[in-house]
Amino acid sequence: MRKLQLLLVLISFFSFSALGQSIKCVKGDCENGYGFATMHDASGQEYGYQVGYYKEGKLNGVANQTGTFGKFWGTFKDGKRHGFFSYESDGNLYAFGQFIDGKKEGLHVIRTQQGYDYKDYKNDAHVSNSPLPSTATAPCVLGNCNDGRGVKINGNDAVYSSWKSGKMNGMTMQFLPSQSKIIFSEYTEGTLNGSHMIWHFDKSAEIMQMKDGQKDGEYLKRKTDSTHEAAIYKAGVLSTSF
Repeated sequence: MRKLQLLLVLISFFSFSALGQSIKCVKGDCENGYGFATMHDASGQEYGYQVGYYKEGKLNGVANQTGTFGKFWGTFKDGKRHGFFSYESDGNLYAFGQFIDGKKEGLHVIRTQQGYDYKDYKNDAHVSNSPLPSTATAPCVLGNCNDGRGVKINGNDAVYSSWKSGKMNGMTMQFLPSQSKIIFSEYTEGTLNGSHMIWHFDKSAEIMQMKDGQKDGEYLKRKTDSTHEAAIYKAGVLSTSF
C-alpha cells in the first residue's frame, strides 16, 4: 500500500516525456482534474507552465501553455495540441489554426509586424501559402465575404472568417480595438460551436467550449494578475467552479 501511495505522489508531481521533460504540479489535480503545473527540461530547468484539465497525468481538454516557446491556448488530447488554437510564438504577434496530434495542420493565419501571412501546413511542415486577394472595396477588403475566406472591416475593427451565406463559419478571428480584445472562435453558419478564445488588451485571456451559442463544457481564464480560474458549464449554466 505504501509503495502504491508513493507512486501516486510521484505521478502527481512529475510526468516525464520521452525527451526527459517533466511537469511539477503546483496546484490542483494534475492527474485527473484541473491543475496548474510548471514545466521543466531534462536538466530540471523551469521553462514555462501549463494550466488546464488533466486525464491520467496529461492535458486533456482546454488549457494554456506559456513559456519560452510562446503562448498556446486551445484543446489538448493525451498531452498534445489537438484542435483549434490561438497562439503567439517565433516573434509573431498572434496566430491561429488547427493542430492534429501536436502538429500544425491546414491553414494557419499569422499576424506579423508586417501584416498577415496565410500558411498551409501538412504534418507540421509548411507546404504552401494561400494569401487572400484584395478586393479594393469595403467592407469586404480581402477575399470572399459571402461564400469563402475573406476579411471584413468596420472602422479599425476587422473580421476574418470562412464565410457561408454571409455568416461567420469555421475558423474566425475578430480583431476588435473598439472593444480592446481579439476573439478566436469556431462558428457554424453564424453560431458559436467549438472553441471560443478571447485575448483582452489588459493581458487577461479566456477559453471556453461552446455549443449552439452557449457555454457548454470547460472554461479557463487567466486574470490580469496572472492567476487562473476555471469552471464547467452545462447548456450555459455554471455547474462546477475551481
